[in-house]
Amino acid sequence: MVAGGHQLSMVRVATALLLGLLAPAATGVVAAQPARLPATRAEARIEGRSVPDIPLQLANGDERMLSELGQGQALLVTFFYGRCAGVCQPFLEWIDDATTQVGGLGKDYRVLALSFDEADTVADLRTQARAFGLLDNPHWYFAVAEHAALAQITGALEFWYRRQSASKQYDHGSLLVAVRDGRVIRALSGGPGQTQRLRELVWELRGRVMPYYPVKVEPALRCLAFDPRTGALHLDWGMLLLVVPALAALAAALVLFRPGRHRLGATLQP
Repeated sequence: MVAGGHQLSMVRVATALLLGLLAPAATGVVAAQPARLPATRAEARIEGRSVPDIPLQLANGDERMLSELGQGQALLVTFFYGRCAGVCQPFLEWIDDATTQVGGLGKDYRVLALSFDEADTVADLRTQARAFGLLDNPHWYFAVAEHAALAQITGALEFWYRRQSASKQYDHGSLLVAVRDGRVIRALSGGPGQTQRLRELVWELRGRVMPYYPVKVEPALRCLAFDPRTGALHLDWGMLLLVVPALAALAAALVLFRPGRHRLGATLQP
C-alpha cells in the first residue's frame, strides 16, 4: 500500500507539472483579448452614438429615409462628392474592393455613399454609380440630402469638410461608419490598409466574437496562430515546445514508479 501510495503521489506531481507548463499557454490565450484592432480616439468617440433618421434622394430618383436603407441589416455610411479630384474615388474603390474581399454585402450590410456637396444632383449620382459599375447593384445606394439633413448627419458622425474658395474643391476626411438600429456600431477612418478592420467589423455584424488580434511585434514562438482572412485558429510550434517536456516528465514518472518496479525492488531487499 505504501508503494502504491507513493506511486500515486508521484503521478499527481507529474500531472501538476504538466498543468503548470500548460498554464502559460492558457494565460496567453486570455491575454490576446480585447477582441479587435484598436480604434482611434475620434472613431471611438462616436461609437454607440444615435444617428439622425434623415430623408434621402437616391440615384434612381426614389426618396427614402435613412432607416429604410438599413432595415434588417447594418448600413455602412460613407461621404463623397462628385467633382472630387482627391480621395473620394480611391476611397469608394477601396470600399468596393474591400467588401468584395470580405464578403457579406447584401447579407450582413448594405453601403450608402452620401454626397455632401449640395451642387450634386440625382443625375450626378447616376454618373458616379455607373462609373464604379454599381448602378444596378441593389446593395449600394448613392444619395443626396437637403442642407439641414446633411448638417444633422455630418454633425452626428463628426465628418468634417471645408470648401476651398480658390479651387472650389473640398478639404475633407475619409470615413466609413457602420450603423444598425439607428446607432453607430463602429467607425473606420483612413481607407486602404484598413481592410482587416473592415473584416473584423463584418465578423462583428455576424455576431462573431473576435478573441484574437495581431500585434506589431511578431513573437519568435507562439502557442496559437490566427489567420485574419478566414478567422481560423490552429496550433503553432510554441504549444508543442510547452507540451513535450511535460509529457516526457509524466512518462518518466510512470516508468520510474510503475508497480512492477516496486515489486522487483522489494524482492531484491535482504
